[in-house]
Amino acid sequence: MTKSAMVAGLYRYPVQSVQGEELAAVTFGPKGIQGDRAFAIADLELGVVAHVSGAKKHYRDMFSWRARYLAEPQAGADLPLVELDFGDGTILRNDDPALDKAISDRLGMDAAFVRNDGKRVPLLFEHSHCHLLTSATLKRLHQNHESGIFVPARFRPNTYLDCGDEVGFLEQEWLGHKLSLGGASFDINDVCKRCALTTRAQGDLPSDPGILQATALNKTVAGVYGSVVGQGVVKVGDVAKIARA
Repeated sequence: MTKSAMVAGLYRYPVQSVQGEELAAVTFGPKGIQGDRAFAIADLELGVVAHVSGAKKHYRDMFSWRARYLAEPQAGADLPLVELDFGDGTILRNDDPALDKAISDRLGMDAAFVRNDGKRVPLLFEHSHCHLLTSATLKRLHQNHESGIFVPARFRPNTYLDCGDEVGFLEQEWLGHKLSLGGASFDINDVCKRCALTTRAQGDLPSDPGILQATALNKTVAGVYGSVVGQGVVKVGDVAKIARA
């Protein structure tokens, strides 16, 4: 374990393949951060979840959108309303009947805002409950592509850990071990394989194929997944603790 690893960023993505929220604190329930990736954009023509790394080029437009909850999701309650900002001055809530048409018009296809529960369209994928990424990994990747901008937004983690001056694929050393963060704990059980999503333009970040090429030197791995084994609140500033199995 690094000498010190501190939670420097916490992120929730209400909608699959859309920019999300940076939060000061989150609650990890049995399936991860409450409300994380709970919604998706359905491609009704193909009957699939639209995702930025998918085959249709106009899916990529979704990455310029941003979603946020209008209230904090609570365990055992219906999810609160989501606000979708299209980045062109249009902001709609998911209870607005105009939302599906607004999405369809921008993507140039028949689309709908849906729950990401596999009922209307199949789930895109299922991984463990938390995606973790360290500053040590981003620094190591930057060595592979020095002109690249390596920031958490490129990789969409739930939890970003600041490891000080350390450089290297640190979190991969935690595989098979238990990680505690604040009031929550996780079994670190898989690596995170990267895809073309990391290269897409978003916000102030330009398109950059070199980002994915940099990960190729680590078998396209950047970050790890963990399953929640202890539910609780995690806050920015919490210190990470690893228990060796």
